[in-house]
Amino acid sequence: MHKRLVVLSLVLLLAAPFALAQQGTSSIRGRVLAGDGSVLPGVTVTIKNQESGTVRTTQSDKDGVYVINAVIPGTYELVAELSGFKTFKRRSMRLEVGKTTTIDVKLDMGATAEEITVTAAAPVVDVTSKEVGGNITAKELTELPSVNRNFIGFIGLLPGVVPSISTESFGSDSVSVNGQDPRNNNYMFDGGNNNDDVIGQRAGTQARTPLDAVQEFQVITGQYDAEFGRTTGAVINAVTKQGTNEFKGLISGYLQQASLTEKDFLRKQAGQDKPDTKSVQYAGNIGGPIIQDKLHFFANVERVENDRPNAITIAARPEIVEPVTQDRVWNSLARLDHQINPSHTWFARWLRESSPQLNQIIGNVTPAASREENDIDQTAVAQYDAVLGPTKLNTARVVWTQENVAFGNPNFNANGRNQAALQPTLAFLTYTDQQSDVAQARVDDAYQFNDTFNWYARKHDMKFGVEYERAKEHAITQDNMNGTFTFLKDSFNAADPSTYPVRFSIRVPDQSDLRLKATYISAFMQDKWAINDNATVNLGLRYDLERLPFTEADSPTFANGQKYPQDNNNFSPRLGVTYQLPGAKTTVFRAGVGRFYDKTHLELIQGVETAGMFSRSFTVQFPTNARDSGPQNGKLPTDPFLVNGPVVNHAAIAALFPPGSKVKNTGTINLDDPDRTVPYTDMISFGGQRQLTSNMSVNLDFVHGASKGILMNRELNPGTRATTSPTSTLTRTNTAVYGTSSAIQRFNGGHTTYNALEFQLDHHLGAAYQYRVSYTYSRSRGNTSGNGVQTSPFQLLTDINLGENEGPTDFDKPHNLVLSGSWRVPRTHGLVLGLVTRYLSGDPFTIQDQNFDLNRNGVLLDPLPAGQHSPTELPRVSTIGAPANPYPVTSRGGRNGARGPDFFQTDMRLGYEIPAHGSTLQVFGEIFNLANRANFANPNGDRRLNAAGQITNANYLNLNALRAGAVPRTAQLAVKLTF
Repeated sequence: MHKRLVVLSLVLLLAAPFALAQQGTSSIRGRVLAGDGSVLPGVTVTIKNQESGTVRTTQSDKDGVYVINAVIPGTYELVAELSGFKTFKRRSMRLEVGKTTTIDVKLDMGATAEEITVTAAAPVVDVTSKEVGGNITAKELTELPSVNRNFIGFIGLLPGVVPSISTESFGSDSVSVNGQDPRNNNYMFDGGNNNDDVIGQRAGTQARTPLDAVQEFQVITGQYDAEFGRTTGAVINAVTKQGTNEFKGLISGYLQQASLTEKDFLRKQAGQDKPDTKSVQYAGNIGGPIIQDKLHFFANVERVENDRPNAITIAARPEIVEPVTQDRVWNSLARLDHQINPSHTWFARWLRESSPQLNQIIGNVTPAASREENDIDQTAVAQYDAVLGPTKLNTARVVWTQENVAFGNPNFNANGRNQAALQPTLAFLTYTDQQSDVAQARVDDAYQFNDTFNWYARKHDMKFGVEYERAKEHAITQDNMNGTFTFLKDSFNAADPSTYPVRFSIRVPDQSDLRLKATYISAFMQDKWAINDNATVNLGLRYDLERLPFTEADSPTFANGQKYPQDNNNFSPRLGVTYQLPGAKTTVFRAGVGRFYDKTHLELIQGVETAGMFSRSFTVQFPTNARDSGPQNGKLPTDPFLVNGPVVNHAAIAALFPPGSKVKNTGTINLDDPDRTVPYTDMISFGGQRQLTSNMSVNLDFVHGASKGILMNRELNPGTRATTSPTSTLTRTNTAVYGTSSAIQRFNGGHTTYNALEFQLDHHLGAAYQYRVSYTYSRSRGNTSGNGVQTSPFQLLTDINLGENEGPTDFDKPHNLVLSGSWRVPRTHGLVLGLVTRYLSGDPFTIQDQNFDLNRNGVLLDPLPAGQHSPTELPRVSTIGAPANPYPVTSRGGRNGARGPDFFQTDMRLGYEIPAHGSTLQVFGEIFNLANRANFANPNGDRRLNAAGQITNANYLNLNALRAGAVPRTAQLAVKLTF
């Protein structure tokens, strides 16, 4: 396989020097005809960027067809010239990122000195593309409200996309696309990688792209060409603003504070004070010429100072006044563009963000268990374009990304990063106290080179490419080296045995010191074949190889002696057809089928190295297989690590696990399947798009995605309990190999299916108004939740029983409606309105019973039967009272059989523009959650009963938290000067 890959790469490299295609660029093509309808070969076609003055030139072929690829998005003038014919000019054509614009030219007989000038917008329908998705313009970025000014939130304006907007963690917005895990997206910035190879894209991009620096971006949610890989989700193709022949820039400031924010629903209900929070953002950029028509620069800087509220709702600790999380961010970007001549251009761009966060409240924790984070993210790209005659083009690109992050409790960072010297973490029934157990630091570097050749040859627009990436991770982990005690109650009283801990866990014997390297190699070839004037066939084939060698000399081996798996057969065929209605040139039907491979996110499999059969750092639990039954029965625990209460016996731990030793892992053992492969999705879609006016179109697509080989966990050392009691002894079956430890193995057991009807009405680039309507009706089901690596709770001995795990995925949102738009109100001399409204179905969740282990497999998760369930379906113990916000549900039974509260929010922007001496002053306000609706998170679905059959979980089916990112009615004031 390695030899075949080398040969394929050499063939592609010999076929052309180096290049890349539509990644961060656009294309223009068309046919040149004479007045009598005959084709005109040899016509010189030139496009010129009307702002920067850069030019590209080609000639029409013997069929009269011209093609210009890898064009920087922007507004262009097209000029067509041929001796004996009048010169044709068409101005003000907007070429959008990722799109191929078709502009036909008609030349009339006459002198070349005579000109025919046309001013018209470019067509909004790409009649050559099978792709599903859409483009977000700079106008939408600047005229629509945004609660945190992160461009990722705007991706959610498109169908098939469910955004997760974060107001709890800076810069961690993400999107789920077509039912996929948010990890499975590919963020490209100026054509280069902007992804996190460790955690994937569950927190968005590697480096947050400043909103004021984004010119526009394309989102391809399905049927992307073979040049795009490493994802089964979406490709987000963003481009930076560039400098022009005029100096342009802006200065802006944004303010949110407590006086502009309503008290949220839960605070009002609890009678709590409103937190004193504040958000201030400053931004500025400037771009312009260094050499007119040749060399331009652009620079952007942004400062963010957030004091964020932390809605701690701990019924057992009503006296807690939560701290304010502080973000203190600097974001800097610089770009340089140079056209050496019409055939040779290059650009370079660098982005750096430093985003320390203090006093993080993550989960239901007290201020004593807060965390802090220091994060520096960077990405840089350099690109060189070479035009090799009228039909060939090269682009070489080099990309670097890096994350340097440390996060843990403040004491960890303050005491020289020695977590073992700190007090233990106390995990009470409904909250965590005393100390966060998190203590980590990580540096990730990724170096990427990619190369594609564009060659147009007689109706065939062909592309060939290769890509190489080297990713490195160095991570230290001291999580839980201080130890964690778990309780069944919300306090500890040394005189009350029922309040003693029931379990103790701790990392032994040393910290984890992980050093990984991964190599990704890809090659592709594709052909956009115009078989006639109305039909285009897209053919493509991509090959991806990932090698994930562990650099430790004692890299993990399996019981059979095999090393880490390597998948050598990731070939991705892609096929699409587009058909343009004859005569109309405004309606296109499209269909596509293809295979799309994901990439392995390191965080999902690196436990194989850090906590394998033998390890220098792993977590152990006491008791090993069940919680201590003493406190539940009103007696002291019998385990020696619990009998003295929440006090860590470090001497006893050191005796069992001597520091510096590599010992057999008696905690959870992580293993990999030597035959494991890379997950993939097979997609089928069909639909159409019609241009209704010069700047309005309507789309309707059916999308089917079948994801297979999703990573899951299976237990290699299963066991059975003696009884259904969660405290009864679990007897494991493979103790000769694994002892009494749980041994979980990654394997390709998961599958999900997504079906959707996706509608979009898009009116953009209008002078007075723009709007977009997106609606998705979808279903997503599978034998896994689809979120990370899941374990089937129904495994019984060696039978994994994945059939019992079938149900909706975590990303099943049947209804997703978004209305967005802006309007420059006539006769008001500058009044501008903007609006975004979203409705989402609720998230699925499971109604379950963790009080008994009904199938006695050692997993405390047994879904309750289908039917009506409520927090008062059985008597509650007298000490927990009535639920404040009961949420009765109808469950279909099984995993994710119930559905939580839906989501609805309207955000509005009201501003006024004042022109002055070539500049524009904008003063505006934004209101988020205009109706002040409480958008709740899913309730707790774990019903727990005591021996008398009474419900003991106070939060069972009670709405006691708002969903992540939900805000009460909040206002933001801003001012922006554009010059």
